[in-house]
Amino acid sequence: MKSRLIIMDEPTSALTETEVQRLLSIMGRLRKDKVAIMFVTHRLEEASAICDRMTVLRDGRLAGHLDREGGPIALPKIIEKMVGRAASELYARPAQRAVAGDVVLSVRGLRTVRDPEAPHAIVLDGVDIDLKAGEILGVAGLVGSGRTELARAIFGADRIAAGTITLDGKHIAPASPADAIALGIGLVPEDRKHQAIFAALGILPNFSVASLGSFSNGFGFMAERRERDALAGFRKMLSIRMASAEQAIEGLSGGNQQKVILARWLARDPKVLIVDEPTRGVDVGAKTEVHQILVQLAARGIAVMMISSELPEVLAVSDRIVTMRRGRITGQMPGVEANEERLMELMALDRKETL
Repeated sequence: MKSRLIIMDEPTSALTETEVQRLLSIMGRLRKDKVAIMFVTHRLEEASAICDRMTVLRDGRLAGHLDREGGPIALPKIIEKMVGRAASELYARPAQRAVAGDVVLSVRGLRTVRDPEAPHAIVLDGVDIDLKAGEILGVAGLVGSGRTELARAIFGADRIAAGTITLDGKHIAPASPADAIALGIGLVPEDRKHQAIFAALGILPNFSVASLGSFSNGFGFMAERRERDALAGFRKMLSIRMASAEQAIEGLSGGNQQKVILARWLARDPKVLIVDEPTRGVDVGAKTEVHQILVQLAARGIAVMMISSELPEVLAVSDRIVTMRRGRITGQMPGVEANEERLMELMALDRKETL
């Protein structure tokens, strides 16, 4: 089309390394032909190598500009702009935390295959990870790192090509979410509206849907009083603000919807709870409340895996942190020893560090 401006939004996310180099070469030729290119990417090495100028955004705001000065833009300068400000008091780390127990969930050599129906999904490439009772394991990574794919594989939502998963020392192979739930694994997905809530239904069925067997009377009918009593208990425990059990869940705020989903899994008393972007789409006050709930769950002995794209959140809530990039684990460290700059390097650069 002889375009004079081409906007490329994550153009290399689904390409092989050879294809990436070919695209960068094409971009170089376009530059010589006076074509303007806007290159949106999370891959810092590519941006550093190809870009003449860089604009960094953080939390929807301009964080700064960087210019090429006789060579590639320095990666530390990019990371400094991306990290920006210090964590606010919103993410203050609790003074006392429970001591983690034994390993509950262990993953070794986990690999997945590319789904033809989701060609852009990240393929896991030999992931090793342990999760202990009573700890919050933070999983940090940029878009396309494989964080959500890891959660889905453990939860039986994606097919595993190779590797092993053990729960309480026993080998498991969940072929579906129903298998994982029966084994004691729960998942709060990142897309609450499309993957967690039944928007047109009331709060009560949204709460009890994962525990229908526990709330039935043995003849296939729901024991409604038992169901309502359980919801009332979690409503008090989690400070869920709602008018009644019949209220449509879509009428609740994002934070209260998230609390209902957490209550759904607490009703099953899980061994492992995976929460993917637990505070996405919730207000500032609800963020703090959700963080406190996660800490309380860990104190009860539940092994919590928390996936988040907000580094201050990961640093504040996690006892231990692992970083991911392109379907691989790139680093691991205690939460108290981590900082945003260190995590960003492990998330964005091709290097590996384990402490």
